[in-house]
Formats: sequence, structure tokens, C-alpha cells
Amino acid sequence: MKLTKNRLLTGGAYTILGILTTIGPQTIFAVCDAMDGKFMKCHWTARAEVGNGIIIILLGFLLFLSSHKIRVGLQIALLALSVQTILLPNILIGVCGGNHMSCRSLTLPALNVIGAISIIIGVINLIYLLRIKDKEHK
Repeated sequence: MKLTKNRLLTGGAYTILGILTTIGPQTIFAVCDAMDGKFMKCHWTARAEVGNGIIIILLGFLLFLSSHKIRVGLQIALLALSVQTILLPNILIGVCGGNHMSCRSLTLPALNVIGAISIIIGVINLIYLLRIKDKEHK
């Protein structure tokens, strides 16, 4: 296995984006604190993004190590997880309703940007992987 520039760039990018997805809603662009001892929707979105991010990190790391054909499959899975990164705070679970809430003004846009960057990288990499010859990157 040859560690190509493509493997380094995409594997590294997804590892970093997965880390941001995992720890971002807990720290850098944190969701709201509990109100009256109750957790709001944004708390559960942040928890779901931890699981999503951990899988992105794992698959990003596997991009470093896998053969060409497996990298195509990993990239398709990473695209689905990237879409899920956006769906969790926007549709599937959501964030708080008030525009003044930190999750709406900080966490939601950050997760949307991370998801969008992941999708763009994924589409470009999938096109690249489908166009190169299998024998070049075994």
C-alpha cells in the first residue's frame, strides 16, 4: 500500500472534521446549558453528533489504510454521515427555537458548515476515486 497524497488529504480532512463534529458541540461551539434541570433538543443533537463524529473519525482513518475499491465504499459511507451531520440539528432532532439561543446562532451554523465541507470533499474525492484506474492505487 502506497500512502498517496489523496489518502493523506482526504483521510486527514475527515479525521479533523470528525473531531470537530464530535467535540465541537460540547466545547468550541457549545449547545445550551440545561434549563430548570431539563435538557433541551440541542443537548440531544450534540450527543447524537458525538456518535456521528466518532464514526467519521474511524472511517477517515480507514481511508489511510484501505485499498482503492474499499476507499470508494468508505467515501460513500462518509458522504451519508456528512449529510447526517446536517440533518441532525436541522430536521432529525433539532436545536432550540429561539434565535437568541447559542445553539441556534453558533452550533447550528457550525455543524452546517462542517457537514457542507465534508460533502464537498466527499463528492470531489468520489469522482476522483471513480476516475482513476484501480491498479494505480492498490
